[in-house]
Amino acid sequence: MNKIKKKKRKEHPFFYLLPTLVILCLLVAYPLLNNLINSLSMQGMFPTWANYQKLFSDKYFRQDLKNTFQWLFYTVPFEMLLGLLIAILLNGKIGMKKFFRTIFIIPWVIPAVVVCIIWKWIYNADYGILNYILQALGLIQKNQLWVSDPKQVLQCIAVVYVWKISPFVMIMYLSGLQSISADIYESARLDGANWLQQVGYITLPLLFPVMRSVILVSVIWSLNSFVYIYSISGGGPARVSEIVQIFIYKTGIEQYNFQYSAAAANVFLLIVMVIAFVYISMTEKQDKEMTG
Repeated sequence: MNKIKKKKRKEHPFFYLLPTLVILCLLVAYPLLNNLINSLSMQGMFPTWANYQKLFSDKYFRQDLKNTFQWLFYTVPFEMLLGLLIAILLNGKIGMKKFFRTIFIIPWVIPAVVVCIIWKWIYNADYGILNYILQALGLIQKNQLWVSDPKQVLQCIAVVYVWKISPFVMIMYLSGLQSISADIYESARLDGANWLQQVGYITLPLLFPVMRSVILVSVIWSLNSFVYIYSISGGGPARVSEIVQIFIYKTGIEQYNFQYSAAAANVFLLIVMVIAFVYISMTEKQDKEMTG
């Protein structure tokens, strides 16, 4: 009798997943399919790929795509490095750990829009506090334009983004560091390993599973940084800080060209998926080797 009951329970596992599948279809599959349909232009009775052909010949889209990858380069490596260094320091033998952890986590808990407003005021060329402090210290003679300067606007906004996201990276790395036994470091010290050798041969290899996930999340977040750039510079001056997401927004919402905007969104989604797939494929083998 018990065997019959167990058999019946195993016969219909699909029904337990059905609510989740329905929600995913409604929230993910349907919008993606609808966006793909909207991106097609009609030529008589037949849909065409004219919007996609136009997109790849659009100099503004190509420039925004270049800006997006520049932004990725300006943000992800630095937030990874800064978060790792802070995590290693907080994991060491220092006093007032709880206090410092609280201080370092503050940027992460502040809403992104509030962060952008604060930093936009800090960067203001006329009455911003950054120019005031640098002039008071004698480091500059005249007001710097910062986010109004085409040559450095993207880098200035990247500083804001790294400052905001690094605490999250720090928390993830700190949780991974606390799972590494202190005996391993003690044995390394007895063998004569210095701090850099301990980090290179113990910390980084044992932290790789956490690092692998954090880097992927950080890349995806960085590629979806509409709020930071749009709130501080609006993509300017002269579109030099405009990324693909701002191109999609301006094309669809401001110019009411929804089909063209949908095509740009689909291309950008495909690019992000390819980056994620390549990264997962490249790191999966190394992760298996390290975890044994």
